[in-house]
Amino acid sequence: MTVKEIILGVKNRPGELSRIIGHLYENDVKVPAFWVGTENKKATLRFIASDPEAAILVLTGLGFRVKTMDVVAARVPDHPGGLNAILKLLHSANINILHIYSCLETRDPILILEVDNTEEAVKVLKNNWITLYDERVYNF
Repeated sequence: MTVKEIILGVKNRPGELSRIIGHLYENDVKVPAFWVGTENKKATLRFIASDPEAAILVLTGLGFRVKTMDVVAARVPDHPGGLNAILKLLHSANINILHIYSCLETRDPILILEVDNTEEAVKVLKNNWITLYDERVYNF
C-alpha cells in the first residue's frame, strides 16, 4: 500500500516554487504534501499530487525531467509519542528513513515516508496497526 511521489530538480530562486505549484493548480492538480531541499542554486521538490499523471504531464510540458517513487503514507497515532511509535517500528525493523514530510490540510496527521525498504515498511506498519493510505491520500 503505497502512493506515488513526484520528484524533480528546480532552480533555487525566488518564485520558482510558486510558479510550479501555480501551473499545477491551473490544471486542477492539488498538492496535499510537499518537501523541498536546497543546496546552492539547485533544489529538489518532492510532492504528492491529487492526480499524479496530470502533474507529470504539466511538469514535462514545462520542460522538467520528472521521476516518481513509491512512498508510504502513514497516519500518526493520536496519542503522545505517536510519531515515535512509527519511528521506533521502522528502527526495530532496521528500515532507514530517507525523506519524511507531512500532509497539509488533513484532519489526521499523515506522514509521507521514503524508506530504504518500502515493502518491509508497509508490512511492519500494517502488522502494528498503523493506518496506511493508498490513492485516497491524493484527494485530501
